[in-house]
Amino acid sequence: MISGKLISLLKVFSKYELNRLRKFLQSPYFNDQEDVSRLFDLINSALRKGDAAVALLDKESIWKALYAKRKMDDAHLRRLISDLNQLALHFLVQEARAKDPLGEALELQKVLEKPELKKHLSGVERQIQRHLEVEQGRSAQSYFVNFQLHWTIYNRASKTVAASDYVDKLLPADYYLEVFYVVQKLKFYVSWLIFRGFRATPLELPMMPGFMEYLGNERFARVPLIIIYQNIILCLTKPEEERYFQNLISDLKNYADNLTKEDIRECYHIAQNYCAFKINQGKTEYYQEVFQIFKNIINLGILLEEEQLSEGVYKNIITTSLRVGEFEWAEAFIQEYSIHLPSDIRENARTFNLANLYSHQKKYGNVIELLRNVEYSDVVYALSAKLILIRTYFETDEFMALDSLIDSFRIYIRRNKLISNTLKTEYNNFLIFVKKLSTLPPNSPKMIERLRSQIERCNSVSSKKWLLEKIETYSR
Repeated sequence: MISGKLISLLKVFSKYELNRLRKFLQSPYFNDQEDVSRLFDLINSALRKGDAAVALLDKESIWKALYAKRKMDDAHLRRLISDLNQLALHFLVQEARAKDPLGEALELQKVLEKPELKKHLSGVERQIQRHLEVEQGRSAQSYFVNFQLHWTIYNRASKTVAASDYVDKLLPADYYLEVFYVVQKLKFYVSWLIFRGFRATPLELPMMPGFMEYLGNERFARVPLIIIYQNIILCLTKPEEERYFQNLISDLKNYADNLTKEDIRECYHIAQNYCAFKINQGKTEYYQEVFQIFKNIINLGILLEEEQLSEGVYKNIITTSLRVGEFEWAEAFIQEYSIHLPSDIRENARTFNLANLYSHQKKYGNVIELLRNVEYSDVVYALSAKLILIRTYFETDEFMALDSLIDSFRIYIRRNKLISNTLKTEYNNFLIFVKKLSTLPPNSPKMIERLRSQIERCNSVSSKKWLLEKIETYSR
């Protein structure tokens, strides 16, 4: 196959992008080599047929298709391949530029720095200002763009120091540069604190002496990101003082309209991590905080990214809502948002989470109806669904069905090579205890106590809490 570098680049192009690249190559302004266009057409045709056709693209066949009557010239072919590769990269730059009108306008602002183009320059600068005014929220990048705008204006004025408004143009450039730096520095510091929380590191992220105190300067009082990230830092460095978390949640609510979707999503994600830390400390009331965070994210319209929802986030939201007893809300969410999941796992995810909901509601007939005949292609869903079904059969005294499922589940665990040995141990222990529970005489205090002790001592067992709850019913 010819140039793996070129092929790997063109493989990431969509059919739409390949079509646009073809038009780009046919423009004499960008490409004056007809042979490069013909080379692209050969590769493009193979890409559309699949990997097998691409694998047949060797140098000899390409050369013959391009120059049937000419002797093979390896250096010339390599040059064509290199030129096509460079043009494809240049095309990507042009496409990115076309999607960034603000960046293009900033480039134009510099290009139009000529006395005879003052009217054009004024128009472009008004265009940049309008874009910044209607921009949804202020990100670190928007402060940097403001700096670029005002720096160019200041730089123009600096050539005439005697200009009366020289300082007026200097100060905004200085302000926006400083705000950009401070916001970005705080973001880096938060990222480092989070990393340090998960992994020991001898490295330190340097902070200038007095930096945090300097943030109290009045010039930053109206910059929401600085206020919010200060609270995040306090949450991460003083997690025992829970008022900082409440301040963070309050600020996220108050400043929602002043933040970009990306920033507010990231900040809420950090808030969720704080809640997880508290839950791991045994403060289960923070499940309610997590649930409220998810509701805020949904209400702000920032849950979906390009109309897509990850399977993990979908499941976490449902699990949290069940944990706090919001069953009706959970059911509405399952039905409304399943269409945004990747198509290959959509039905599995919807079915499993509905069954999980019905299990919490003790609607065991609905659980059995959903799960009895479902075959999951994903091993995680298969294991979780079988676990729910076993608990459901136990709760409804369907002991024949329970015994049959326990036996088939054992075989499934033993034969499935995707399940780790640790998980196999946890599930096998669960099956052993469920079997013992289902055959436990109700009036045998010693046997009940012995089984309870075995479950409590076992560190590797799935659904341990449920097992202990069930054995408790035998003690009453």
